[in-house]
Amino acid sequence: MIAPKLDTRQTTAVASLPAVKADVKDPETLTLILLPSELLVEILRHVDGRSILQCSSVCRTLNRLIDSSAELQYHIELALDCMLDGPPSTVTVSERLEQLRTLRRAWTLFEWKKEVRVPMPGFCHAYELVGGVFAKTFSSASIDHNQSGSRRFISSWLPSSSAPGHMLVRNDIGISTRDFAIDPSQDLIAFVQSDDDLVNNSNYTAVHIRTISSNVKHPEASSPILRTLTPSIMTSAFIQIVDDVIGMMFWMELDNPRITIWNWKTGQILVDRDGEDLPTHISDFSFISNRAYMITRGIDGGSIQVFTFGENQHEIVHVASLSLPLLESRHFVHCAIHTGPFVARCPPNTPFWTNQEERMYVLSVDYIQMDPHIPRARPKFFLFFKNSTPLRYIRKYREQRETSPFEVPWEEWGPHESRMLRHQAPYQWLRYVHGYRVVFPLQSSSMQVMDFNIRKTKRHVFPPQPDSKASIEVIDYPTIIWSDGLFPGSIETNLPYRVCRRDELEGFSGMMIDEQRLVGLKSPSFADGDMKDLHVFAF
Repeated sequence: MIAPKLDTRQTTAVASLPAVKADVKDPETLTLILLPSELLVEILRHVDGRSILQCSSVCRTLNRLIDSSAELQYHIELALDCMLDGPPSTVTVSERLEQLRTLRRAWTLFEWKKEVRVPMPGFCHAYELVGGVFAKTFSSASIDHNQSGSRRFISSWLPSSSAPGHMLVRNDIGISTRDFAIDPSQDLIAFVQSDDDLVNNSNYTAVHIRTISSNVKHPEASSPILRTLTPSIMTSAFIQIVDDVIGMMFWMELDNPRITIWNWKTGQILVDRDGEDLPTHISDFSFISNRAYMITRGIDGGSIQVFTFGENQHEIVHVASLSLPLLESRHFVHCAIHTGPFVARCPPNTPFWTNQEERMYVLSVDYIQMDPHIPRARPKFFLFFKNSTPLRYIRKYREQRETSPFEVPWEEWGPHESRMLRHQAPYQWLRYVHGYRVVFPLQSSSMQVMDFNIRKTKRHVFPPQPDSKASIEVIDYPTIIWSDGLFPGSIETNLPYRVCRRDELEGFSGMMIDEQRLVGLKSPSFADGDMKDLHVFAF
């Protein structure tokens, strides 16, 4: 798809708009609708999609006007699908609207247009799926467990329903890297240099800022390498990119975890916390935006801690602590958190893209019994919640000019803003979240897709197809987790979602997801074997 152009030359033709005839008695509405049709459309062009939809229910006149304008319909449809318009191009508004509706229909009916196998030879050391690009570092021979990094890199622009895709292979990127993150919309890759290259000088962590296309210093970066001092060898790390920042949570030998966030364009360290500067019993870290993040803690029943940073120089603000359900007995709670990748702008040759604030988070909750006299059962659950929950407390904190964090009990946010499900099978591969869609593994070695963007409008209703291979159900009733000695009482959660299943998704070790496709993998993650093919289901 070619990126769209939205300007006055492509707005709905004035001659095609209906003549305005007043059909209301309210003076303010009457004054509005007596304006010329073309002026009304020009006004509504600058209103958000949800407000345009509300205007269409004010009176028949506005309803007819909005229904007859492809541009206003496009704004409405973008808002309902949690999308943003792309950059200017030669594609008309009507064409973009048709593409948007076609993509929605495919996901709603769970009918992909084609299945393609993409060869992905070699072992997998680290990987990413962002903006339609799958990338990995790898070696051509078996994994050497004495080395922590790889020097080979491959990136595949995956096929879509209308384009074949292409691949880029680099046999030597010039450094040994343990992990990396990408943002194809900025032609950006960040390589975390491994200790293999730092044998004689391992007192710092180095992150190389390069372009995906040419493997040279990124032109927007003031320095080719970001560094932070580390007293000992890094044992594990996870790196993320959000617009102008790069964040890492990593562990070192005999040390507590550490969180470092840079502005990769200026090279400035915005956050650098470890030891006493961090809360105790941290499990995981994830961005909320390019100026906010959250960490999960495993004591007192578990919690999600929300922070903002970078608004005033080096200031880190603890905004809120969202508690998980109370526990009946003493447990340590391990909470891994995952969300979809962030991109700074609309990917190339794409007419629209997912609103980065509209996303799901998946909390993998593992309860570990601490009492030695009680059998060590380890109940596991998945907790799903929207980005709107932490963002709401950030806005509230700013509006009320608070000076201490909100202590938010489970009863205030959990029952109606989350969905808690029992663990069935583990996630072997990450990147199983995109926007409001989440891949969920089942005990039957199959996969299902959960869509938390539930809209009760006629625009989201498509007649069932008699030859459909999909099983689709809307879950708008509560999930009850019985106490079973773990909780003082039963846990009820109500966040609605739609679940989609197809037999073709059986037999995969993992399934990734992005805006236009599902990506199935049959090899176990990080196995000592060839990764072989990616199974791409293009919508």
